[in-house]
Amino acid sequence: MSLQIPINNLPLKSKIYAIRRHPSIIKDIVQGKGSSEIRSKVRLLDEKLAERQGEKETLDFVSYLKNNSPYNITNPNCQPKLNRLCYIEDWENSEIKEALTELQKLSSGSFIHRKDWEWALGIIAMRRFGKLNEKSTAIGVGVGREEVLFYLASKLYHLYATDIYDGNSWKNFAPSDFPENPKKYAPFPYKEDALTVLRMDGTKLKFPSESFDIAFSFSSIEHFDSGGGGKNNHSGALRSLREIERVLKPGGLAVITTEYIINDKEHPEFFNKRTIYSDLIDKLERLKLVEPLDLRITTKTLDTVIDFFTIDLNWDNMDNDYKKTHPVILIRARNILFTSIMLVFRKK
Repeated sequence: MSLQIPINNLPLKSKIYAIRRHPSIIKDIVQGKGSSEIRSKVRLLDEKLAERQGEKETLDFVSYLKNNSPYNITNPNCQPKLNRLCYIEDWENSEIKEALTELQKLSSGSFIHRKDWEWALGIIAMRRFGKLNEKSTAIGVGVGREEVLFYLASKLYHLYATDIYDGNSWKNFAPSDFPENPKKYAPFPYKEDALTVLRMDGTKLKFPSESFDIAFSFSSIEHFDSGGGGKNNHSGALRSLREIERVLKPGGLAVITTEYIINDKEHPEFFNKRTIYSDLIDKLERLKLVEPLDLRITTKTLDTVIDFFTIDLNWDNMDNDYKKTHPVILIRARNILFTSIMLVFRKK
């Protein structure tokens, strides 16, 4: 009597391969379980196998990097570089710490999260280039309801905050009623007449050229659609940067963060050491980095790896005690290790 393997309608080689990957399904086959039940089990086992393999691969990479390319920062009083990755040591740097303290006092936070780092280093960049003042007009691109908006509104002449705000895309971060009632979401008092919120596509900014002293976007451009039905070659992010390039005044500052993969995997949205240049930086004409880009990551930061699906994705649901002991800096999603990267440009 021949044994029929009810795993989808796959070729025999594929069925054999499934059994080799997961010998435990032989028992289900012998017990006569249905094909749909076995297919579901194989999918679940494949996911668990991919997770284990991804974890091992990334941990091996971390170990290799720590042993072969150690990088440490020992001076907490040094002036921080702007164009680089996020480090755990930044929470001890005096200049960054001052900005973080100011932001966290206002928002009542006290956690180590890369989003706070993005805001703090962005503020430092604006100050360093003399743009954070009541004469400057700024545009935020894909900014949702970020707390930093209210901080910046009180420091600038005027701030235009833009996002889709359609109630569907990223609705928890960009609620549909935010343009009409930003005050509802303000974590602290702010200069209300200095903030205008507009529904606007980040790849099609409806402003005249050379309108702004500052443009900023914190970990949003990587999610922008290319406009052609897909997200190939990071073209949505590039379109947005070109629009930012257009609406900035000469000498204007662009402060951008996005997702960067440190172990050089390819991804349709996140960048790596090749695509950050080939698909973005090298394709801009008048936006030039204010300093060279440093793609190193510190050894201490490598010890902070967390799992995206259990922590970063569910950060808002974690209790405060848990948040205080789990820095969200370097994140693993299967075999991808990523963190935030800051890019500061000036328009020539």
